[in-house]
Amino acid sequence: MSDIESGIHSNHEKKISNDSGDRSVKQDTCTGREEPNRIKIKLFLSLFSLGLSMFVTALDVLIVGTIIDTVCQSFGDYTKSGWIVTGYSLPNALFSLLWGRLSATLGPRLSVVSCILLFETGSLISALANSMDMLIAGRVVAGVGGSGLQTLSLVLGCQLVSEKSRPLVMSLLNCTFAVASIAGPFLGGVFTTHVTWRWCFYINLPIGGAAIAIFLFFYNPEGVNLQKKGCETLKKVVSFRFGKISPRYVLQQLLFGFDVVSFAFFTTGWLLFLLALTFGGQSHPWKSGIVISFIIVGVLLIILSLAYDFKMFEIIKTRDSFRPLLSWRLMSQTTILLANLTGFFSTIAYNVQMIYSVQFFQLVCGSSAWKAGLHLIPILISTVVFSIASGVLIKKTGQIKPLLLFGSAMGVVGSGLMILLNNTSNKHTQIGVLILPGVALGFVLPAALIACHVQLNKNSSTYGADILETTSVNALLKSLGTTVGSILSTMVFSISLHQKMRHSELMLNEHATLDDIASYRKDHFDGSRSEMGYMLNDSIKNAFWMALGSSAIAFICSLFVSRRKIAM
Repeated sequence: MSDIESGIHSNHEKKISNDSGDRSVKQDTCTGREEPNRIKIKLFLSLFSLGLSMFVTALDVLIVGTIIDTVCQSFGDYTKSGWIVTGYSLPNALFSLLWGRLSATLGPRLSVVSCILLFETGSLISALANSMDMLIAGRVVAGVGGSGLQTLSLVLGCQLVSEKSRPLVMSLLNCTFAVASIAGPFLGGVFTTHVTWRWCFYINLPIGGAAIAIFLFFYNPEGVNLQKKGCETLKKVVSFRFGKISPRYVLQQLLFGFDVVSFAFFTTGWLLFLLALTFGGQSHPWKSGIVISFIIVGVLLIILSLAYDFKMFEIIKTRDSFRPLLSWRLMSQTTILLANLTGFFSTIAYNVQMIYSVQFFQLVCGSSAWKAGLHLIPILISTVVFSIASGVLIKKTGQIKPLLLFGSAMGVVGSGLMILLNNTSNKHTQIGVLILPGVALGFVLPAALIACHVQLNKNSSTYGADILETTSVNALLKSLGTTVGSILSTMVFSISLHQKMRHSELMLNEHATLDDIASYRKDHFDGSRSEMGYMLNDSIKNAFWMALGSSAIAFICSLFVSRRKIAM
């Protein structure tokens, strides 16, 4: 506990050295005049509010997966079903970097509150939706807010404690996703069956409201008088006049302060690329002009955004203090790059295994959505347990690379065992193969982020901004891994299934969409060992093979990460 408390004091002292504000109040807190127990309570409640924020965003994603069929039936529109998830996941991934920059400008308190309000607004729009388009619009708004919550929760969690205690805090925050994975399918099934699917969005409102209240009341690392600061902020907002700001200043801030040029290229490029993968083989043939052009233009825009940040930005910026969203100085460091790629490919593998384990139990075995979700308990429990174990081990030993290597190696072994899951598996196999993927991610995620942090120069004047950037990049790649894993695995599954349908004797249109096939399977379920059962089983196995390849890449990346340890 002393390590965590010392982290608070060190953060306070750094803030005091750069701030000439209300020093008397700050010094009271930092010199120990405030009761130690009170400091502990404030710390834990601050971290709890951040964990609650991450939990509600994860819950939103996982609870929605169980209600898609019901929502589509309610609106009579199955053609846009994929956008119920994609509408949230795309902005959730792509806005991660921008929220890190906004936090540096607006301050953490205002940024977190803005994220929660955006997320809550999107949830309310979705809950009140009277059409599929309105629902998708709400999902996009919620995705933008959720992106900030995931990024800033990790950033603030790192800033609240000392370097030695960060692994444990990161592990606990990451565990919220596993907890939400258990609660999401269960609540989605309960609400859909006994109340209405709209409660899957309404439930976000009280949880988000509680997170705002706890955060505003207890998050105060600078030790300032919150009431006084709030009044001063309100006065500034009331007295603010846009006429006082010159257009030149606004343009400079947009171009260089927020790096909107790179952000526009980067987000548009990824959007086009992922849309191409979504359309290909589904609504458009792979050889169609729109799919090919989206892939080419998307890749070119992503490359252009990186070239702009790595080379052009430093040449054309108007102030030395401006920095790009992705700086070459950090991204060119081998360990920072490879540790993030280890997390990225591990997240892809884990997400594929989660999605297609559920699809296996639903489509092959005929389980209901929420019962299929219950089969994920082994992978979720192992994720929680070994994520906490990873944080404790890093804190106690200071070692990072051995745990990262162990986690990525378990990812390869676990992905290989997942291939054993088939329509002839017994209950023991169905449970056993789902343990190691959770062990793998539990070790990899905290270790990958901390491996990046220990590469940074603590004595540098840009240390705070570097922590913010590396954490934002880590959150970006984790979100992108979830999105890319979902889309790529769907592509693999779809191509495999349609190829098998061409040679089957079933009376199905070989161009039928996955929604059509899932609906047909639900209405004509004929057992796990029928022709359809074998076709679905083999197609799901191909998605698991893709997860194995992704895990192998993650392991190779982890081999070349630095052995630098946390200072003990």
